[in-house]
Amino acid sequence: MTSLFPAVAPKPDLFQHQPNLLVRVIDVETAGHKLEDDAVIEIGSVDVDLVSGQIGDPRETLVDRGSIAISPGARRVHRISDEALVGAPDFDTARAGFAGAPIYAAQRASFDRSRLRLPGRWLCTYKLALRAFPGVRAHGLQSLVKYVPLDLADVRDRLEGSHPHRALYDALCTAVLLRRIAQELMPRCVDAADFLARAEKVSAEPALLVRFRFGRYKGATIADVPSDYLDWLIREPGMDADAVFTARHHLALRERAALAATARPLPAQV
Repeated sequence: MTSLFPAVAPKPDLFQHQPNLLVRVIDVETAGHKLEDDAVIEIGSVDVDLVSGQIGDPRETLVDRGSIAISPGARRVHRISDEALVGAPDFDTARAGFAGAPIYAAQRASFDRSRLRLPGRWLCTYKLALRAFPGVRAHGLQSLVKYVPLDLADVRDRLEGSHPHRALYDALCTAVLLRRIAQELMPRCVDAADFLARAEKVSAEPALLVRFRFGRYKGATIADVPSDYLDWLIREPGMDADAVFTARHHLALRERAALAATARPLPAQV
């Protein structure tokens, strides 16, 4: 477990009261272009209370794409047709139906946040899942559903008739994921507010990878990658920010371990 989620002793609660911690889990489908050329064509969300675990208030809407064409690749993924968007509200009208939550979460929060531009605190379930479930084979949403595995029983009826990469479907799966992450990490925190503060910090940083996706050590557990390679990586211009952040993290861990080892007292002489 990383240093951002060390176990701490919980404070005694004399009144046995836990405040609600409601998060709006949101997902968008788009026309499949770069940010400056993209258009949101579907938004879906549900609210999850991370203390009680309840998931509710499902919302979804298609969105008028304006003059932006849907790319063939995006259409193959979400299967949203031009005909389906006829009569859909414009982006500002559609977005207003999801505004007002103090906390949002999304599987790749930087993507959804950049397109929705909704103010509030944001959590990234992808980055949090890397901390909570580092041993899972892959950390895409449907991989996490399969390999954690996630129990979708209480949202199964809402998933019927839909498929991955539709906005509400993915929002429901992401809400179950966030609930499971909270179950894993919140017991290590002082309280729900402490968990939220730590989770927000993780979400704002680059991802702490478990394995590199490229190079000589592609697929290797980063704890097993030699330090000289990590040192080279952080000095290489234009390197992926997640990889650099991860390399720095592991080098710092190794430096602290080496210092601790040299600081150990020598065994007593007989």
